Amino acid sequence: MKKDSEQFFRELKNDAISFAELKIELLKLGTYERIGKVISVLSYGMILIALGFFLVLFLFLVLGFFLSDRFQSLTAGFSVVAVLSLLLIGGVVIFSKQIRSYILNLIIATLVSNDKKNDTTDDTNTVGETVG
Repeated sequence: MKKDSEQFFRELKNDAISFAELKIELLKLGTYERIGKVISVLSYGMILIALGFFLVLFLFLVLGFFLSDRFQSLTAGFSVVAVLSLLLIGGVVIFSKQIRSYILNLIIATLVSNDKKNDTTDDTNTVGETVG
């Protein structure tokens, strides 16, 4: 009887250790997944920012040449574009807190929606499975 209880507690200890190791592994995998999602969202954002930068650059060049033609002076046309770009930079500086808050809320909403979508797919995948 004593050997049975010793064996039972030994198995229970081994099960508890393996459970803890599996929980730690699951936590690591969940963390890796979240880090991957954050990196993918940030890299997507960086690509959009780079494309937006080039779009604005070429639009300002086109606007500069267009205004230069209208004003009959390269200096006047590109001076107007320079003033517009300074106004744009000033607007970004003035509204930086709101812009940061919007971007942070957007990233959080994206991660939460991905988690909710994963939770619903996990629930549908586990229906009908037996534990044993």
